[in-house]
Amino acid sequence: MKLQEILKNDNPKELRSLFGFKKTDSDEIIALKFNLWSRKFFPQYFKSPDAPKHADMDLHNLQAYRGEIAQYVDVAFRGAAKTARTKLFISFAILNDRDKTRRFIRCLSSDGDNSQQSVTDIYNMLIQPKIRALYPETFEKTEIKREERMGSFTTSTGIKVLAKQIGVEQRGKIMDDAKSDFDWYDDFETKTTIRSALLTRKIWDNMEEARTGLALGGSSIYTCNYFSESGNVHTLVTKSSSSKVVDIWPIEDAEGNPTWERYSKSDIAKMREDDDDFEGERLCKPNASKDIYFDRQKLEAMPILQPIKTLGEFKIFREYKAGHRIASGHDVAGGVGLDSSTSAFIDFDTIPAQVVGTFKNNMIQPESFGDEIYTQGNRFGGCLQAVENNKYDAAILKAKQLGANLYKTKGREIKVNAPPPTIYGWNTNSLTKGQMLSSLKLAIEDGLIELNDLDLINEAKSYTRNDLIDSEPDARLATRHFDLLIACAIAWQMKDRATAKAVKPTEQPTIWQRKESTNPAV
Repeated sequence: MKLQEILKNDNPKELRSLFGFKKTDSDEIIALKFNLWSRKFFPQYFKSPDAPKHADMDLHNLQAYRGEIAQYVDVAFRGAAKTARTKLFISFAILNDRDKTRRFIRCLSSDGDNSQQSVTDIYNMLIQPKIRALYPETFEKTEIKREERMGSFTTSTGIKVLAKQIGVEQRGKIMDDAKSDFDWYDDFETKTTIRSALLTRKIWDNMEEARTGLALGGSSIYTCNYFSESGNVHTLVTKSSSSKVVDIWPIEDAEGNPTWERYSKSDIAKMREDDDDFEGERLCKPNASKDIYFDRQKLEAMPILQPIKTLGEFKIFREYKAGHRIASGHDVAGGVGLDSSTSAFIDFDTIPAQVVGTFKNNMIQPESFGDEIYTQGNRFGGCLQAVENNKYDAAILKAKQLGANLYKTKGREIKVNAPPPTIYGWNTNSLTKGQMLSSLKLAIEDGLIELNDLDLINEAKSYTRNDLIDSEPDARLATRHFDLLIACAIAWQMKDRATAKAVKPTEQPTIWQRKESTNPAV
């Protein structure tokens, strides 16, 4: 019998056979069944023809549901119907999956009211009169006591759907000894949450705890907008994983044509005029945001080099040239897996100046980093080295004991007729931080420096004006670190202080330089 006849005749047995699916069915067949089902019962959601991207959305929702992928990051412009379509899919799966692939579904949001509304909408779909008539067993009375509330319900077929606010403890949320096996995150990052590094970090930690606490074979869907490189959407988009699919769907293509015919060019022009953040909300391009600190076009044009030599985490991009003015900057961390201890070496006697070496390690102890600083400096002729002296003085003390050529200044006189004390290292504070980053920013804009290291370039791309004024008291609460960038900015401050050295670099590795590999430069 033809599909149109089955859909028109409304025979319950034929309809349930048409819409039902099992694990032996292909993804393409199930996606077709979903589209037939949703248009049959909820035509109000389909007043405009689908865009090609909607087919991708349906397929990847299904693949996440079936466990074929562990994560689906659905980044689409505001108004792309991603949330409505996901609600429809979850409702379809609850009713028509004969294998009951998922038994515990959670809808999570940064706002508890939003997640409860999602569950309420799904519940209302399931009790819609035509649906209830076709699937009477979904909420039939049973002897077993179960929930049937707007924010949390359990079907008589044994499927639980729960609303959850992100930021609330996830541990222990089980049903009949089973952990959650399918999580849907919607509206988990907003303009409000992104303003707080503490809240952004808390949400990320909570999502990670939920993800790693899923039942075996569990998976997650993330529906989101991409309006900032400071938050968790950016982390999801950029963090690579072989079991993750990321879709990014802007409202218009590169030629300015609408990607969904629901919106005309005039509609989009009106959005561009009225929206506070058209680029982020509609084009999914946070790099076009006014908050970006460094010139994105200049950073995109930067050459990216492969190290000619790698010694542990120390990457050398260009050979040392005796007689060149070279200096380095170093950011010191605590070595407990949070922010990183970093180094950046700049050769000032090339045009433009070149970042010739970088180092980054989040486990090295400050004293051991002092040993690393000394050895790294010797590889570039015993060059001038500016070590941040805000804390972890053990690094400076060890480097000084070994004879590193440390940057130093004279302190204030504390006794009459006594020489002022010598202060070793560079102090990054509210004044010098802005000055040194502004100086590096101008150097990048004027083409006076090439960063060469992809990690360093990416840190510069992500840096915003909010990061410039950020004063998080505890590094563990910050969502992002710019340790390489800070080291490079410190090194750039040495451009008028560095002097040429002609010392032959040592080849003696430290305990942090166990392995040495050689790669051709790009």
